[in-house]
Amino acid sequence: MAFPVGTNRAFQYGLGIFTLTALIGLFNATKIIGDLDQNTLLTHLHSGTLGWISMGVFGIVMLGTIFGWWAWVAYRSSQEGFGKLSNPKFAMLLGLTTLVIGSTVGVIIQIQFALNATSTQTAALIGTHASAQVGGYLILVATGIIEWFLIGEKRTTGGMIQSVLLFLAGLSLALGSLLGIQPLLLVTNILQLAATVMVVVRLGPALMKTVWTATGGIRHAAIVPLYLVIGVLLVVALVQQVVAANGDFSKVPPGLIHSLDHTFFIGVMTNTLFGAILLATADRPRVWPWADHVVFWGLNVGVLSFTAVLVFVGSSSGAAAFSHPVAYTAPIMGLSALLGIVTFSLRLASSPAPMRAPAAA
Repeated sequence: MAFPVGTNRAFQYGLGIFTLTALIGLFNATKIIGDLDQNTLLTHLHSGTLGWISMGVFGIVMLGTIFGWWAWVAYRSSQEGFGKLSNPKFAMLLGLTTLVIGSTVGVIIQIQFALNATSTQTAALIGTHASAQVGGYLILVATGIIEWFLIGEKRTTGGMIQSVLLFLAGLSLALGSLLGIQPLLLVTNILQLAATVMVVVRLGPALMKTVWTATGGIRHAAIVPLYLVIGVLLVVALVQQVVAANGDFSKVPPGLIHSLDHTFFIGVMTNTLFGAILLATADRPRVWPWADHVVFWGLNVGVLSFTAVLVFVGSSSGAAAFSHPVAYTAPIMGLSALLGIVTFSLRLASSPAPMRAPAAA
Protein backbone atom coordinates (compact mmCIF):
# COMPACT_ATOMS: atom_id res chain seq x y z
CA MET A 1 0.00 0.00 0.00
CA ALA A 2 1.77 3.16 -1.21
CA PHE A 3 1.58 6.48 0.67
CA PRO A 4 2.65 9.91 -0.68
CA VAL A 5 5.63 11.89 0.66
CA GLY A 6 3.35 14.28 2.59
CA THR A 7 1.97 11.37 4.56
CA ASN A 8 5.51 10.31 5.48
CA ARG A 9 6.25 13.79 6.83
CA ALA A 10 2.97 13.96 8.79
CA PHE A 11 3.76 10.64 10.45
CA GLN A 12 7.26 11.85 11.37
CA TYR A 13 6.02 15.11 12.92
CA GLY A 14 3.20 13.29 14.70
CA LEU A 15 5.62 10.76 16.24
CA GLY A 16 7.79 13.61 17.50
CA ILE A 17 4.85 15.22 19.29
CA PHE A 18 3.71 11.82 20.58
CA THR A 19 7.03 11.59 22.44
CA LEU A 20 5.93 14.52 24.62
CA THR A 21 2.56 12.87 25.20
CA ALA A 22 4.13 9.60 26.33
CA LEU A 23 6.69 11.23 28.63
CA ILE A 24 4.11 13.38 30.42
CA GLY A 25 1.91 10.31 30.81
CA LEU A 26 4.74 8.33 32.38
CA PHE A 27 5.54 11.12 34.86
CA ASN A 28 1.85 11.45 35.75
CA ALA A 29 1.35 7.71 36.28
CA THR A 30 4.47 7.02 38.33
CA LYS A 31 4.24 10.26 40.38
CA ILE A 32 8.04 10.56 40.34
CA ILE A 33 7.69 14.34 40.51
CA GLY A 34 4.31 14.35 42.26
CA ASP A 35 0.93 15.34 40.81
CA LEU A 36 1.12 17.37 37.62
CA ASP A 37 -0.82 20.61 37.33
CA GLN A 38 -3.89 21.00 35.13
CA ASN A 39 -2.04 22.83 32.34
CA THR A 40 0.51 20.03 32.04
CA LEU A 41 -2.25 17.42 31.93
CA LEU A 42 -4.04 19.39 29.20
CA THR A 43 -0.76 19.45 27.28
CA HIS A 44 -0.66 15.65 27.62
CA LEU A 45 -4.22 15.40 26.31
CA HIS A 46 -3.96 17.79 23.39
CA SER A 47 -0.47 16.86 22.25
CA GLY A 48 -1.90 13.36 21.89
CA THR A 49 -5.21 14.18 20.26
CA LEU A 50 -4.14 17.08 18.04
CA GLY A 51 -0.40 16.59 17.72
CA TRP A 52 -0.25 12.81 17.30
CA ILE A 53 -3.67 11.49 16.33
CA SER A 54 -4.86 14.32 14.09
CA MET A 55 -1.46 14.72 12.43
CA GLY A 56 -1.55 11.03 11.58
CA VAL A 57 -5.15 11.13 10.37
CA PHE A 58 -4.52 14.16 8.21
CA GLY A 59 -1.39 12.58 6.88
CA ILE A 60 -3.54 9.72 5.60
CA VAL A 61 -6.08 12.08 3.91
CA MET A 62 -3.50 14.70 2.89
CA LEU A 63 -4.94 17.94 4.32
CA GLY A 64 -3.56 21.04 6.03
CA THR A 65 -5.75 22.70 8.71
CA ILE A 66 -8.92 21.40 10.32
CA PHE A 67 -11.35 23.52 8.28
CA GLY A 68 -9.15 23.37 5.22
CA TRP A 69 -8.84 19.60 5.53
CA TRP A 70 -12.59 19.19 5.91
CA ALA A 71 -13.33 21.51 2.98
CA TRP A 72 -10.84 19.66 0.80
CA VAL A 73 -12.33 16.29 1.68
CA ALA A 74 -15.88 17.58 1.13
CA TYR A 75 -14.90 19.02 -2.25
CA ARG A 76 -13.16 15.83 -3.37
CA SER A 77 -16.14 13.81 -2.18
CA SER A 78 -18.53 15.97 -4.19
CA GLN A 79 -16.30 15.61 -7.26
CA GLU A 80 -16.35 11.84 -6.92
CA GLY A 81 -20.04 11.88 -6.09
CA PHE A 82 -21.41 11.42 -2.59
CA GLY A 83 -23.45 8.50 -3.86
CA LYS A 84 -20.29 6.74 -5.04
CA LEU A 85 -18.04 7.15 -1.99
CA SER A 86 -16.55 3.97 -0.58
CA ASN A 87 -17.20 3.02 3.05
CA PRO A 88 -13.79 4.30 4.28
CA LYS A 89 -14.11 7.64 2.47
CA PHE A 90 -17.67 8.16 3.73
CA ALA A 91 -16.59 7.41 7.31
CA MET A 92 -13.67 9.83 6.99
CA LEU A 93 -15.93 12.61 5.64
CA LEU A 94 -18.41 12.23 8.51
CA GLY A 95 -15.59 11.95 11.05
CA LEU A 96 -13.96 15.18 9.89
CA THR A 97 -17.35 16.89 9.94
CA THR A 98 -17.67 15.99 13.61
CA LEU A 99 -14.09 17.20 14.17
CA VAL A 100 -15.01 20.63 12.78
CA ILE A 101 -17.96 20.82 15.18
CA GLY A 102 -15.96 19.68 18.20
CA SER A 103 -12.99 21.91 17.38
CA THR A 104 -15.23 24.97 17.00
CA VAL A 105 -16.65 24.33 20.46
CA GLY A 106 -13.08 23.92 21.76
CA VAL A 107 -12.11 27.34 20.41
CA ILE A 108 -15.15 28.91 22.07
CA ILE A 109 -14.06 27.39 25.38
CA GLN A 110 -10.54 28.79 25.02
CA ILE A 111 -11.93 32.25 24.19
CA GLN A 112 -14.00 32.14 27.37
CA PHE A 113 -10.95 31.22 29.42
CA ALA A 114 -8.85 33.91 27.72
CA LEU A 115 -11.48 36.59 28.43
CA ASN A 116 -12.09 35.29 31.96
CA ALA A 117 -15.72 34.85 30.92
CA THR A 118 -16.29 31.29 32.08
CA SER A 119 -19.67 30.30 33.48
CA THR A 120 -21.66 27.21 34.36
CA GLN A 121 -22.21 26.78 30.63
CA THR A 122 -18.46 26.37 30.12
CA ALA A 123 -18.54 22.98 31.84
CA ALA A 124 -21.29 21.88 29.45
CA LEU A 125 -19.23 23.11 26.50
CA ILE A 126 -16.22 21.11 27.71
CA GLY A 127 -18.39 17.98 27.81
CA THR A 128 -19.68 18.76 24.33
CA HIS A 129 -16.17 19.28 22.99
CA ALA A 130 -14.89 16.01 24.42
CA SER A 131 -17.98 14.10 23.34
CA ALA A 132 -17.76 15.25 19.72
CA GLN A 133 -14.03 14.57 19.46
CA VAL A 134 -14.11 11.11 21.03
CA GLY A 135 -17.64 9.84 20.46
CA GLY A 136 -17.82 11.06 16.89
CA TYR A 137 -14.51 11.97 15.26
CA LEU A 138 -12.13 9.32 16.61
CA ILE A 139 -14.46 6.36 16.22
CA LEU A 140 -15.52 7.27 12.70
CA VAL A 141 -12.04 7.86 11.29
CA ALA A 142 -10.70 4.73 13.01
CA THR A 143 -13.42 2.50 11.58
CA GLY A 144 -12.87 3.99 8.13
CA ILE A 145 -9.10 3.50 8.20
CA ILE A 146 -9.13 -0.07 9.55
CA GLU A 147 -11.79 -1.11 7.04
CA TRP A 148 -9.59 0.27 4.26
CA PHE A 149 -6.65 -1.77 5.56
CA LEU A 150 -8.57 -5.00 6.24
CA ILE A 151 -11.01 -5.29 3.33
CA GLY A 152 -10.21 -2.42 0.98
CA GLU A 153 -12.40 0.25 -0.59
CA LYS A 154 -15.93 -0.99 -1.05
CA ARG A 155 -19.33 0.63 -0.89
CA THR A 156 -21.98 -1.38 0.88
CA THR A 157 -25.30 -0.52 2.48
CA GLY A 158 -24.10 -1.92 5.79
CA GLY A 159 -20.98 0.24 5.71
CA MET A 160 -23.00 3.39 5.00
CA ILE A 161 -25.51 2.65 7.78
CA GLN A 162 -22.67 1.92 10.21
CA SER A 163 -21.06 5.32 9.58
CA VAL A 164 -24.36 7.19 9.80
CA LEU A 165 -25.13 5.51 13.14
CA LEU A 166 -21.71 6.50 14.52
CA PHE A 167 -22.12 10.06 13.22
CA LEU A 168 -25.56 10.40 14.84
CA ALA A 169 -24.20 8.85 18.05
CA GLY A 170 -21.47 11.50 18.22
CA LEU A 171 -23.99 14.30 17.64
CA SER A 172 -26.49 12.97 20.18
CA LEU A 173 -23.73 12.58 22.79
CA ALA A 174 -22.51 16.15 22.15
CA LEU A 175 -26.00 17.69 22.15
CA GLY A 176 -27.05 15.69 25.19
CA SER A 177 -24.00 16.99 27.06
CA LEU A 178 -24.55 20.58 25.90
CA LEU A 179 -28.27 20.83 26.53
CA GLY A 180 -28.52 18.42 29.43
CA ILE A 181 -31.06 16.25 27.61
CA GLN A 182 -30.63 12.84 29.22
CA PRO A 183 -32.75 10.90 26.67
CA LEU A 184 -30.21 11.91 23.99
CA LEU A 185 -27.47 10.30 26.05
CA LEU A 186 -29.46 7.08 26.16
CA VAL A 187 -29.99 7.29 22.38
CA THR A 188 -26.19 7.50 22.07
CA ASN A 189 -25.85 4.15 23.82
CA ILE A 190 -28.29 2.47 21.44
CA LEU A 191 -26.67 3.94 18.31
CA GLN A 192 -23.11 3.10 19.36
CA LEU A 193 -24.00 -0.42 20.42
CA ALA A 194 -25.72 -1.08 17.09
CA ALA A 195 -22.83 0.41 15.08
CA THR A 196 -20.19 -1.51 17.05
CA VAL A 197 -22.00 -4.79 16.45
CA MET A 198 -22.01 -3.92 12.73
CA VAL A 199 -18.25 -3.25 12.79
CA VAL A 200 -17.51 -6.61 14.39
CA VAL A 201 -19.87 -8.53 12.09
CA ARG A 202 -18.77 -6.80 8.89
CA LEU A 203 -15.05 -7.10 9.61
CA GLY A 204 -15.37 -10.48 11.29
CA PRO A 205 -14.14 -12.62 8.36
CA ALA A 206 -11.02 -10.43 7.97
CA LEU A 207 -10.40 -10.49 11.72
CA MET A 208 -10.58 -14.30 11.77
CA LYS A 209 -7.85 -14.45 9.14
CA THR A 210 -5.44 -12.25 11.11
CA VAL A 211 -2.12 -13.87 11.97
CA TRP A 212 -1.36 -12.33 15.35
CA THR A 213 2.26 -13.46 15.34
CA ALA A 214 2.97 -11.86 11.96
CA THR A 215 4.72 -8.49 11.90
CA GLY A 216 3.19 -5.67 9.92
CA GLY A 217 0.28 -3.28 10.22
CA ILE A 218 -2.66 -5.66 9.80
CA ARG A 219 -2.70 -6.93 13.39
CA HIS A 220 -2.68 -3.35 14.69
CA ALA A 221 -5.80 -2.69 12.60
CA ALA A 222 -7.40 -6.02 13.53
CA ILE A 223 -7.21 -5.40 17.28
CA VAL A 224 -9.04 -2.07 17.04
CA PRO A 225 -12.57 -3.61 17.10
CA LEU A 226 -11.75 -5.06 20.54
CA TYR A 227 -11.17 -1.55 21.84
CA LEU A 228 -14.31 -0.29 20.13
CA VAL A 229 -16.30 -2.87 22.09
CA ILE A 230 -14.54 -1.92 25.35
CA GLY A 231 -14.97 1.76 24.54
CA VAL A 232 -18.70 1.44 23.91
CA LEU A 233 -19.16 -0.43 27.20
CA LEU A 234 -17.30 2.38 28.97
CA VAL A 235 -19.43 5.00 27.19
CA VAL A 236 -22.56 3.19 28.38
CA ALA A 237 -21.17 3.22 31.93
CA LEU A 238 -20.27 6.91 31.59
CA VAL A 239 -23.75 7.84 30.38
CA GLN A 240 -25.30 5.97 33.30
CA GLN A 241 -23.02 7.86 35.70
CA VAL A 242 -23.87 11.22 34.10
CA VAL A 243 -27.60 10.49 34.21
CA ALA A 244 -27.33 9.45 37.87
CA ALA A 245 -25.42 12.68 38.61
CA ASN A 246 -28.05 14.79 36.80
CA GLY A 247 -25.54 15.85 34.19
CA ASP A 248 -22.79 16.89 36.62
CA PHE A 249 -19.55 15.53 35.08
CA SER A 250 -17.63 16.49 38.23
CA LYS A 251 -19.36 13.61 40.03
CA VAL A 252 -18.19 11.02 37.49
CA PRO A 253 -15.24 8.92 38.76
CA PRO A 254 -12.05 10.27 37.10
CA GLY A 255 -10.80 6.72 36.57
CA LEU A 256 -13.77 5.98 34.29
CA ILE A 257 -13.11 9.06 32.17
CA HIS A 258 -9.36 8.38 31.93
CA SER A 259 -9.94 4.74 31.02
CA LEU A 260 -12.32 5.82 28.27
CA ASP A 261 -9.80 8.36 26.94
CA HIS A 262 -6.96 5.85 26.77
CA THR A 263 -9.14 3.14 25.25
CA PHE A 264 -9.82 5.42 22.30
CA PHE A 265 -6.58 7.42 22.14
CA ILE A 266 -4.20 4.49 22.53
CA GLY A 267 -6.21 1.32 21.95
CA VAL A 268 -8.14 2.60 18.94
CA MET A 269 -6.19 5.45 17.36
CA THR A 270 -2.56 4.64 18.18
CA ASN A 271 -3.04 1.07 16.97
CA THR A 272 -4.68 2.44 13.83
CA LEU A 273 -1.87 4.89 13.13
CA PHE A 274 0.94 2.50 14.04
CA GLY A 275 -0.64 0.06 11.59
CA ALA A 276 -0.72 2.78 8.93
CA ILE A 277 2.96 3.61 9.50
CA LEU A 278 3.94 -0.07 9.23
CA LEU A 279 2.06 -0.33 5.94
CA ALA A 280 3.60 2.94 4.72
CA THR A 281 7.12 1.69 5.48
CA ALA A 282 6.64 -1.87 4.21
CA ASP A 283 8.99 -1.15 1.28
CA ARG A 284 11.78 0.18 3.54
CA PRO A 285 14.53 -1.51 5.54
CA ARG A 286 13.09 -2.96 8.76
CA VAL A 287 15.16 -1.13 11.35
CA TRP A 288 15.04 -3.12 14.59
CA PRO A 289 12.67 -5.85 13.31
CA TRP A 290 12.45 -7.32 16.84
CA ALA A 291 10.76 -4.12 17.99
CA ASP A 292 7.55 -4.83 16.06
CA HIS A 293 6.52 -7.59 18.47
CA VAL A 294 7.55 -5.63 21.56
CA VAL A 295 5.62 -2.57 20.42
CA PHE A 296 2.45 -4.48 19.50
CA TRP A 297 2.22 -6.74 22.55
CA GLY A 298 3.63 -4.20 25.00
CA LEU A 299 1.32 -1.42 23.83
CA ASN A 300 -1.79 -3.59 24.00
CA VAL A 301 -1.01 -5.46 27.22
CA GLY A 302 -0.16 -2.07 28.69
CA VAL A 303 -3.32 -0.24 27.65
CA LEU A 304 -5.60 -3.15 28.61
CA SER A 305 -4.07 -3.48 32.09
CA PHE A 306 -3.93 0.31 32.52
CA THR A 307 -7.62 0.61 31.61
CA ALA A 308 -8.60 -2.25 33.90
CA VAL A 309 -6.81 -0.64 36.85
CA LEU A 310 -8.51 2.71 36.25
CA VAL A 311 -11.94 1.08 36.06
CA PHE A 312 -11.65 -1.30 39.00
CA VAL A 313 -9.21 0.56 41.29
CA GLY A 314 -9.69 4.18 40.28
CA SER A 315 -7.55 7.20 39.49
CA SER A 316 -4.08 7.63 40.95
CA SER A 317 -4.63 11.31 41.70
CA GLY A 318 -2.99 12.23 45.01
CA ALA A 319 -1.09 8.95 45.32
CA ALA A 320 2.59 8.82 46.22
CA ALA A 321 5.25 7.64 43.76
CA PHE A 322 4.74 3.99 42.75
CA SER A 323 2.01 3.49 45.37
CA HIS A 324 -0.82 2.93 42.88
CA PRO A 325 -1.11 0.02 40.38
CA VAL A 326 -1.27 2.54 37.53
CA ALA A 327 2.41 3.29 38.19
CA TYR A 328 3.23 -0.26 37.06
CA THR A 329 0.83 -0.63 34.13
CA ALA A 330 1.34 2.77 32.52
CA PRO A 331 5.10 2.26 31.93
CA ILE A 332 4.37 -0.90 29.92
CA MET A 333 2.14 1.16 27.65
CA GLY A 334 4.30 4.28 27.64
CA LEU A 335 7.67 2.61 27.07
CA SER A 336 6.21 0.47 24.27
CA ALA A 337 4.87 3.64 22.66
CA LEU A 338 8.27 5.32 22.98
CA LEU A 339 9.96 2.30 21.39
CA GLY A 340 7.46 2.50 18.55
CA ILE A 341 8.16 6.21 18.13
CA VAL A 342 11.90 5.66 17.79
CA THR A 343 11.59 2.57 15.58
CA PHE A 344 9.03 4.03 13.20
CA SER A 345 10.82 7.38 13.02
CA LEU A 346 13.99 5.59 11.89
CA ARG A 347 12.07 3.66 9.25
CA LEU A 348 10.26 6.76 7.98
CA ALA A 349 13.61 8.54 7.67
CA SER A 350 15.08 5.76 5.53
CA SER A 351 14.76 5.40 1.78
CA PRO A 352 12.60 2.72 0.14
CA ALA A 353 14.50 -0.46 -0.57
CA PRO A 354 15.66 -0.57 -4.22
CA MET A 355 13.82 -3.04 -6.42
CA ARG A 356 16.00 -5.57 -8.19
CA ALA A 357 15.56 -5.96 -11.89
CA PRO A 358 14.78 -9.52 -13.03
CA ALA A 359 17.82 -11.47 -14.12
CA ALA A 360 18.37 -11.75 -17.85
CA ALA A 361 17.17 -15.03 -19.35
